[in-house]
Amino acid sequence: MSNPVTFPKPVRVLASVLTIVAGLVLFGLAALTVADVVSRNLRNQSILGAVEISTLLLIVVAFFGLAAAEIDGRHVSVSLVEERLGRRARMALSAARVLLLAVLGVVLVFGMFGVVDSALDRGETTNDILRLPTWPAKLAVLLSFGLFFVLAVWKQILVFLTLRSGENVPAHDLDVLATQGETVSSEGPRDY
Repeated sequence: MSNPVTFPKPVRVLASVLTIVAGLVLFGLAALTVADVVSRNLRNQSILGAVEISTLLLIVVAFFGLAAAEIDGRHVSVSLVEERLGRRARMALSAARVLLLAVLGVVLVFGMFGVVDSALDRGETTNDILRLPTWPAKLAVLLSFGLFFVLAVWKQILVFLTLRSGENVPAHDLDVLATQGETVSSEGPRDY
C-alpha cells in the first residue's frame, strides 16, 4: 500500500515566493551596508537610519525562509537513533513530534498575535532617529512562524501516516519523501 506524502503546489509556491522576497531583501541589505561603508569612508558620516533599517530587514531575511526550509528538508535533522528503532517506536516518536510541534506552534503564534497587536496599539517604533514602526517586522515573524508550524505539523502527520501504513522505510528516507512529494511503496523509496 502506498501513501502519498506531499504539499500542495500553492503551499510550495508561497514558500518559494517568501524565499525570493528574503533573497531580494538580503540583496537590499547588502547594498545598504556597502553604501553605508562607502558613505563613512567618503563623508565620514554613516547613512541616517542604516542600523535601524538593517535590523528590521534582517528579521525578514531570517524568518521568511522557514517554510521553504521545512518543505525542502534544509533544516538540520539527526535520525541516527530513530533509524535503529522499530516501526511502532518511530510512530510513537512521530506522534509525539506532532503534539509537541502543535502545542509549541499555538503558544508562539498566539503570543506573536499579542506582540503585533500591542505594537500597533501603542504605535511602537525603533529607538533610533528614524523611529520606524516595528509592527511590519513583527507581523513578518508571526506569519513566518505560523506557516512554518502548519507545515511542520502537516509533514509529521504525513510521516506518521506513512509509518502507520506498514512500510518500514529509514527515518531519513521518510523525511526526504515528505519533502519531495514521493510515495512509499513496498519496494522502498523511489528515485528522487
